[in-house]
Amino acid sequence: AAGLTFGIVDMSKVMQMTDAAKDIFSQMEVKRKEYQGQISKEEDSLRAAGQELVKQKDTLPKEAFDEKVKAFDEKRIQEDKMVQERKKILDQAFGSAMGTLSHEAAKIVATAAKGRHCSAVFTQDAVMISTPDMDLTDIVISQMNQNVKKIPVDWTAAMATDPSGKKK
Repeated sequence: AAGLTFGIVDMSKVMQMTDAAKDIFSQMEVKRKEYQGQISKEEDSLRAAGQELVKQKDTLPKEAFDEKVKAFDEKRIQEDKMVQERKKILDQAFGSAMGTLSHEAAKIVATAAKGRHCSAVFTQDAVMISTPDMDLTDIVISQMNQNVKKIPVDWTAAMATDPSGKKK
């Protein structure tokens, strides 16, 4: 191994500590809160409808009451579907944005490795023991913060993807 130089990068740290990663997390939190507001509104509506249904149980004819129960159940099912759809959108958007971040980080790792004349670069979790001079993490984070400030989360693409991961 004479003449070989290796580098190590803590990709978990890069994927959490860069400005672009923090921006992705911030965008995700804004959308999560928006969806939570929509879900809470639906839950409140369902709760009120359920209470109204309980009040009508003894006053409505059985057939009319059964119809209202059926409509209530359908509304509840639709709300469950909405919650699952929102979760899938969040997951899809997050995965895509983090994939873009990872790709950008890999380009910067390659540049840093070339500048340091590294023969290979390993992720920190793949290395048991190393010397601190092999660690490129801070260099990568610094370069990421200079070159990649934001990665927009693509909500439109996430909404256009069905549950199996295929584009609609």
